[in-house]
Amino acid sequence: MNADRLLQDTLREWADETPPPPTPDLAGRALLRRRRRRATAVTVAAAAFALLVGGVAVPVLAEIDRAGRPEPGRAIDVSAYPRESPPRHLVAAGDVAVSAYQADRRTTEQDGVDRTTYTWYLYDPGTQQYERTRWGWLDVAPGMRRAAVLEQTLPASRVGILDLDTGKVTKWIPLQQEAGGVQWSPDGKRLVVTVYRGYPDVETGDADRYTSHARTGYYVVDVDSGQKEYRPMGASMDGRSVGVGRMDVRWSRDGTLLRVLGAPGGDAVVTWYDLEGRAQEKAPPYEGLDQARAGLSPDGRYYTVGDGWTATVKETRTHRTVRGSSGSMTLAWADSGRLVRWDCAPDRTCTQGMGERLVLTDPAGRNRVPLTGPRYEDSPQDWEPLITRR
Repeated sequence: MNADRLLQDTLREWADETPPPPTPDLAGRALLRRRRRRATAVTVAAAAFALLVGGVAVPVLAEIDRAGRPEPGRAIDVSAYPRESPPRHLVAAGDVAVSAYQADRRTTEQDGVDRTTYTWYLYDPGTQQYERTRWGWLDVAPGMRRAAVLEQTLPASRVGILDLDTGKVTKWIPLQQEAGGVQWSPDGKRLVVTVYRGYPDVETGDADRYTSHARTGYYVVDVDSGQKEYRPMGASMDGRSVGVGRMDVRWSRDGTLLRVLGAPGGDAVVTWYDLEGRAQEKAPPYEGLDQARAGLSPDGRYYTVGDGWTATVKETRTHRTVRGSSGSMTLAWADSGRLVRWDCAPDRTCTQGMGERLVLTDPAGRNRVPLTGPRYEDSPQDWEPLITRR
């Protein structure tokens, strides 16, 4: 029996054994959803991996080191745990991995403001599992050797550089303006750090209460030297942005521009700026408002479009839709021929955030390999992944 056949038979047996979802009234639960998740940007590049599913070894096509990084010169494959949600062990496919995730999400209301709190779980190469952290916000650098962290009480007055191998902060970078979000540049050399007046993860219809939490600007930080430059950048108050607290500034996929949501003046939902702070008239290719998170495939053959919750794969040359590709959100290209995306098991009924699982598919949505178990909002299985290039 070859490796592909063994894998298919194993996954089919597990699917048959999997019990029905714990909450049958998925549609009713979905109506209770208070706020749409905002996903972190992802980047894609080359690497290699071993195939482990549900903790049971199946034919191995590659090997990984203790940190979950690929051994040089090995073939690409998958690490999947379809019975775990949220995952306890490393989830990865091809060039990318779930480096961390948010879980234990809670939303409380006080004085007309909904405040969402959560806990970050970060992959620990020592234990080879995801471990609960004490950080208020984090992002993992490409290569999965370092993370940028903000302390638990947001906004924070400094950003730390955490060594994932040792679990220790090797550097603290002080900030004159307090920060609520941070993201690594695609080359892993710089950070964009978003500054807020108050706790960023809030939702309110009251403009005055929103202003007390709003974004006020951002830093661009050179990590090795610690040099940083601050630029004021408020949030639009024309009615479209009121109620949305977290509006982090983010990198373009090539690291040459910065994406700013809700630009001052209210004349644009998204504005792009160069690193000197100059506004750009056009979005980078395949990063417009209708572009789904996975974006352009590594070989440039495909790109994804969507509304944030659903996505379709198109051919770059013809702009034709790939038949069968429409479905849940695409998160990352594992390589030029495979996508990581949210997906609903064939025997289940799913809605946004209710019953979806991470899967690996080809561009047409075939050959689905479950990577995790399903997630369910307002339950211990509610989680949001951070996907990082390995």
